[in-house]
Amino acid sequence: MFIYMIKSVYGPQLYRIFSQDDSSRGRYYIPGNLEYYSNSLLSLFRGLYVFCKWGSPLILAYAYKNNYFSLDGLCSLAKLACLFGFVIVSTFVSRGLGRSRDPLYLEFIKQYTDINQKKNSAEKQKFLSKYDFEMKNWNPDFISTSRPPLFKNKVQRTLNESFLSKIKYPLWRVLSTICVETFGLRMMYPGVMIQNLIGNALLEGRAKLIEFKKAKRAVIQTADNCQNKIDTLFVDQRNRENFSNIATLTNNNLGSNGKYLVLCCDGNASFYEVGCFQIPIENGFSALGWNYPGFGQSTGLPYPKQLTAASDAVMQYAFSLGFKQENIILFSWSIGGFAVSWLTNHYPDVKAVIMDACFDTITPLAQQQMPKFASKFVKYTIEHNLNLNVAELISKYHGPVTFIRRTQDEIISIIPRVAATNRGNDLLISTLMTRYPSIVDKDTIPYIRTWLSAKNDLERTKVFSSYTTENIQLCESILRSYASEMNGPKKYPVYFGKENEARKEIKLAMAVYLADKYLLNFESSHCQPLSNEFFRIPWSENSMRQLSYSF
Repeated sequence: MFIYMIKSVYGPQLYRIFSQDDSSRGRYYIPGNLEYYSNSLLSLFRGLYVFCKWGSPLILAYAYKNNYFSLDGLCSLAKLACLFGFVIVSTFVSRGLGRSRDPLYLEFIKQYTDINQKKNSAEKQKFLSKYDFEMKNWNPDFISTSRPPLFKNKVQRTLNESFLSKIKYPLWRVLSTICVETFGLRMMYPGVMIQNLIGNALLEGRAKLIEFKKAKRAVIQTADNCQNKIDTLFVDQRNRENFSNIATLTNNNLGSNGKYLVLCCDGNASFYEVGCFQIPIENGFSALGWNYPGFGQSTGLPYPKQLTAASDAVMQYAFSLGFKQENIILFSWSIGGFAVSWLTNHYPDVKAVIMDACFDTITPLAQQQMPKFASKFVKYTIEHNLNLNVAELISKYHGPVTFIRRTQDEIISIIPRVAATNRGNDLLISTLMTRYPSIVDKDTIPYIRTWLSAKNDLERTKVFSSYTTENIQLCESILRSYASEMNGPKKYPVYFGKENEARKEIKLAMAVYLADKYLLNFESSHCQPLSNEFFRIPWSENSMRQLSYSF
């Protein structure tokens, strides 16, 4: 008993005891007064630590100015440090005393101590289905051993540069690193900072998924040098008769969609508890959600190298759950497009990719938020530290992909709520140019942008009809012809009508037709939950294998 009282001092926080049957809901753990006030005081100390860490240059300057680095000053600082140390130790002890008087926490810490040392995944999973708690010291349930090539930002080339450039760029390198470390990363991923503000929403969302959807929680460890622990949640619907109203994956009757796993990558301020993770579940798919490094209970920070290592570990975990690469669908929302596009480069045989409200590159969006005079420095900082170039990565993927554009998007549009400035337009056009270079080029792109600039569905329909009415059947026949001639896995780029020069009107019709097949327009703002009707399996040339036509 004394051992468990000691462990209560530094043991994890207990949040909730889950219900073990379908007839009732679980209950939140309510700490006693002594534990509650001790936790509050420790939270205050953690806040002070963060403030001192990021404000250290100013604090050191103040200390130097006020002679705190003299012998007398250092003695005063040592006394202050001892006082703080005594208060912190006393707070931990008082928290332990408060917990040791609570039978619920004592029962929890006993089981936690025993099970956390075991490798039996069944026992650990049973424990995780019973308690919700702080998981930073939980031994990982899955350790990734895969080591894909590390993500690399752009490298500055100094060859043939002027003398001034050789001075400027090293200076920019230092300044850009300081900017990213202090505020840049947190501006790009505000979820790192706001998670404490929405803690109750995260707890409630996680509880609903575990109690109602029988989700299985697991902590996985990345294979990179950081060895971050990533918090994941898996909903298995392989053995459930869940049918979906969305487009089928093949021309045959699918039965349950549960045999397909949707791996979800959320936005920069969302979590699996309250993010896009719910959408595939509602459509009957098995789903795997995860929190980025530094989000929720995941450790680390969402730097590109850590984030890509985490996404790879999640994919390896998906394989361990029994899903093959060809049965996995990658689904992203907003900045999650970066993780998804990176995964497609290393797992090219995934079933399909669905990208909701994603941009082509983060650079113009970052420049928009900063003063114009700093535009070049912002570009340098992004490219050399946080180079989220989604378009470049997704262009190397040869499988089916769908882009969902929010027509009233205020986040990834240069001019808020103006569809013509939505960076999703550039992502779409970049992909089409890579896949169909003889169709989507400088001659047809202006017409595609005219269609993309339409203010609503009615205007888009009019523009689409004006381009394709007389040639839509011809477009479909061309695609059927190509599909019927395909041997083996398709590869891009493809050249429709390359052998015989296509007429301009057919080329234009084909360009807009392809854009319409790859893009879904959702009349909403950036953060509105996606409607189930838009969660569709992407179009591909394979679906056109019927009649044939040639120029």
